[in-house]
Amino acid sequence: MSRNKDLDLFFEPRSLAVIGASMTRGKPGRVIIENLLENGYRGVIFPVNPKYRKILGLRAYRSVKDIPYKVDIAFIIVPAFLCVNAVRECAEKGIRAVVIVAGGFSEVDEDGARLQREIYKIANAHGVRIVGPNTSGIISTPGRLVATFFPLGKVPRGSISYVAQTGNFATHTMRWILTSENFGVSRVVGLGNKCDVDEADVLKYLGDDPNTKVVGIYMEGIRNGRRLLRVAKKVSRTKPVIALKSGITEAGARTALSHTASMASNDLIVDFAFRQAGILRLQSYEDLINVAKAFAFQPVPRGNRVGIMSPSGAMGAIMADACEKKGLRVPSLKESTIGKIQEISPKWLKINNPVDVWGPITLCGFERAYRVSMEALLADDRIDAVIPILMLVKEFPTKSLGFIPKLNLKHSQKPIMVTATGDEGLYKKAKRYLEAFRIPVYTPLEKAAEALAAMYRYRILNSG
Repeated sequence: MSRNKDLDLFFEPRSLAVIGASMTRGKPGRVIIENLLENGYRGVIFPVNPKYRKILGLRAYRSVKDIPYKVDIAFIIVPAFLCVNAVRECAEKGIRAVVIVAGGFSEVDEDGARLQREIYKIANAHGVRIVGPNTSGIISTPGRLVATFFPLGKVPRGSISYVAQTGNFATHTMRWILTSENFGVSRVVGLGNKCDVDEADVLKYLGDDPNTKVVGIYMEGIRNGRRLLRVAKKVSRTKPVIALKSGITEAGARTALSHTASMASNDLIVDFAFRQAGILRLQSYEDLINVAKAFAFQPVPRGNRVGIMSPSGAMGAIMADACEKKGLRVPSLKESTIGKIQEISPKWLKINNPVDVWGPITLCGFERAYRVSMEALLADDRIDAVIPILMLVKEFPTKSLGFIPKLNLKHSQKPIMVTATGDEGLYKKAKRYLEAFRIPVYTPLEKAAEALAAMYRYRILNSG
């Protein structure tokens, strides 16, 4: 697959213009420059606003055409009625990539749709590619590019890329990830109305992107379904492509139409087409975070057989139910595995899968009970993945969890999905600690099973 060279300018620009740059705190035209500066953008920033001579210490220009240097990309942050002229000036300047943040186009009314068609006509005639309109911008951490109008601060680099027909992933969803999760991103694109660049274009680029390990897609409408599925079929052979499609109900379809002017597709057809293309279809918005994290951190399981460790019989039963409901199996253990765990357990305790570690805890303490049981499960060739339910209390401090990363390295072909019960503060500490070693941690309990089941479904989808 050849690289989409015309999209390089969106992700690795050496210079950029911000048309509609502002000195006013909180204004989108100021926030985007603040984000760029805080993330150490290495290229040249050209603010464009006739009212100012300097903005945040950078020389400002009256018009993009007044900039005496080459400009790779322009971010247009002006009202919709001014965008036609802004795009025309970009084209005349020789800028070949444009991101239009403004709304007020085809998602609003026919006048907006006319403006959108006019913008595309100008851009197409001059070989200009457009992301948007009605988008929040682009994040590309390999290029230290955080070009969004939402204040984000420092965005850490990672291997997950998101393509979203919404501004959410470059704005408040990214803020949620930054404050509640422990992974970074590679590329994030808010497609908006997709007057030009669409999911297929970006997915094709990401398929060849060495900085992207897994691609998450949120879509409301599908413009060129055949091309998207053709591209996805190639990409999904080497990288997980996970997607959430909204607009599957009457209310959802109505909202999508007013949000990004997207017509919903027949849901049964979408479901069938995704399976044919190897796209793993998601059921909820949080799956775009939970499942993506699992793929980024852990190997895809070779099978669907799960070993479970629990500090109580009830929680073990709940996790076993969650696994079986999602297509995973909770098999019996080998006699040798049972023997290893029995050695550290009370004689009266019958060892099963799920393993009730409370008995071993009473004899040899938290750390040894969990460590010996987990190692036994990981060494069992009847087990493809392990889900430990940790009991996090002050008697079992976070520093006692060091055996989990060591076992993860030793049994690197078997994924470990951690969940926990106990103290919320200790849960947060354990999550930070383990996820620094790329071991995903989830709450509530069932989320670990759901993420693991999604990974197994991806293997089945792309096993041919």
